[in-house]
Amino acid sequence: MVKVANLKNIFLVLFVALIGMVTMSQEVMPQTIPCSPKVEGLHFTTPYYNYTPVLFPSMPFDVMFSYILIDSILRHSEEVPGIIYSFIERFGDNQIEYDNDTLNYMLKYLYKIMDYDPLLFWDYMLKGKGYDRVTNTFFVYDNLTKLLYNDNKMTGRVPNGEQKRRILRSFYILHIYVDTTTLFERTIPNEWIKDFTIVYAQVLDTIKGRVLPNINTGFVASNNEQLNSQDNDFNTSVLPGTNISISANVNLIFDYCNQWNLSGDNELIFVGVDRETGEQKQVGAMYDKDGNPWIKPKKEYIVILAPNYECLDDYKYYFGLVPVGGSYSRGMYPIEDGNVIDGGNVWGFGKVVPLEEFKQKFNNLLNEIKNYGE
Repeated sequence: MVKVANLKNIFLVLFVALIGMVTMSQEVMPQTIPCSPKVEGLHFTTPYYNYTPVLFPSMPFDVMFSYILIDSILRHSEEVPGIIYSFIERFGDNQIEYDNDTLNYMLKYLYKIMDYDPLLFWDYMLKGKGYDRVTNTFFVYDNLTKLLYNDNKMTGRVPNGEQKRRILRSFYILHIYVDTTTLFERTIPNEWIKDFTIVYAQVLDTIKGRVLPNINTGFVASNNEQLNSQDNDFNTSVLPGTNISISANVNLIFDYCNQWNLSGDNELIFVGVDRETGEQKQVGAMYDKDGNPWIKPKKEYIVILAPNYECLDDYKYYFGLVPVGGSYSRGMYPIEDGNVIDGGNVWGFGKVVPLEEFKQKFNNLLNEIKNYGE
């Protein structure tokens, strides 16, 4: 007769073997997105909740209060559209002061909920856009986008008020160290989207966005796995859908398209080297002046990131995480010799700014937003 202890050991061995089989299948078999099977590239999942706004008992009181306040104002106040339109008009007429108490308090509480958990706020925005099975709160989304994204009358100017709006519409502002990068080639490339660089990084400092996407939900969607590591000497865990090992220090993964253009003044339209022919050429994509990829392993960057909605399936959102920002650097600012390089002076702090000074200027603006009225 088999002893209970032996049965437990046998069960444990079988369970471990099963887990091993699952892990192996993730290493060698490409995955697809159920609700969008033709889409490729790095993606994550996050839960969908059938109510809005999403509130948890564990939330800090000021965050919970902020959701309730913002939602009440955006849904039910007849004055909101007029306030927002007036605000935009004042910007257009160079009256850039945040001189409206209602607006200032709205921005203050809006910042609190975005900074606390950007993906929960993103869920709120998506439901407000109509990607929702239960409610359609398009008025919420419409008001938020008018408040944060209407730049028609502000092109070419970076006043203090516009810097604040830039911060408010940035989901993540992070100081990172890049451990490694990989190249993902599309199964069916086209002229505009041929391949992506996947960046595996360690967050050194969180300027905005306290809760990062869960990298354990990350996977590379592809019908034909083609990942090539540019600097991969790790051996701790594996990103599903690939055979790429991830360092234990990595807590952030994102990707960007190598065919995105960089533009700006002449110093940023580089003459580089064609990696295939060795000939010099004008580089109109995400490469530096030497023709190398924009993001490099073992380097530090300030990055501005946002989730990119793909689809909703089985109470899960599928999304990518991509850099956003001016086309001078696409929201990815290299740190060289202790200085942040913002070639287009997108943030108005200067083109070459010491790292600590750059972050302090950010924090000064953040304090103006989140401490208004105190």
